[in-house]
Amino acid sequence: MNPALKLLLALPLAAALAAQAPTEPGLASYVSKTINAKPLPLIDRASDDKGVQYLIEFDELILSIRPNHEFRAALRYRQTLASKGSQITQDPLQKMVVYGTWSAAGNQLKFVPDPKRGGDGLRILSGTFKDREIDVPFDYRNGSVSRRANVVLMRDDHIF
Repeated sequence: MNPALKLLLALPLAAALAAQAPTEPGLASYVSKTINAKPLPLIDRASDDKGVQYLIEFDELILSIRPNHEFRAALRYRQTLASKGSQITQDPLQKMVVYGTWSAAGNQLKFVPDPKRGGDGLRILSGTFKDREIDVPFDYRNGSVSRRANVVLMRDDHIF
């Protein structure tokens, strides 16, 4: 087959494939489905060398990807500690809301928290997106124990 003809036949296919791959995540809300492949709510327990017990429960994270490359992340969680020999009580859920900016390159995402809008002391996070899903690894401390986790968020068009 003539090389020029092969190129002409391949161009529409390449254009169709490029049109299918989004360059940015959709402007929408994304709801946490799993952390480390486990459904939410997820409870993490740790104890230090003095027997103090720490509990973090991740209840829900809603990430809103907004116009002008802005985001809003709302986290509901529970954080409890109990001294050695005491029973861990059921503390109320806490809420944390962080605003900031996001950028995309290929399927990579970068989230930069705004220190004046809930992001003081938080790190920049990097993740990936594909179709209706965003994956974001993050580090957190539970007492004296450092952990690495990955949250998977799915697009939910019923949340504004």
